[in-house]
Amino acid sequence: MVKMAEEHKLAHDAPTQGAIGEIEELKIEIVEMMKDAAVKFPVKNKNELKNLFPPGTKMACRVGGKETHFDELAETLNTDDFPLEDAPAVASKILSRCSIT
Repeated sequence: MVKMAEEHKLAHDAPTQGAIGEIEELKIEIVEMMKDAAVKFPVKNKNELKNLFPPGTKMACRVGGKETHFDELAETLNTDDFPLEDAPAVASKILSRCSIT
């Protein structure tokens, strides 16, 4: 019975094609923002990462059922997540902390 509940949870949490498309669009947006800001890589820690985005920069991402800001997502990373060598790595790492809903 527990196994069925786990299978149901996995099926429910599976990303839809639309959500995958949204994630890809967000990755492109993040990469473009970093390119425009002439970010120097690697990004060595979460403080450097938070400084890349103006405080309150919103994104179409939900964590724990609420809209999340880039600087809040940076807080969810830990020292094992760094260094981030390029813009796609930053985008992937940030978005891995999102729940697109």
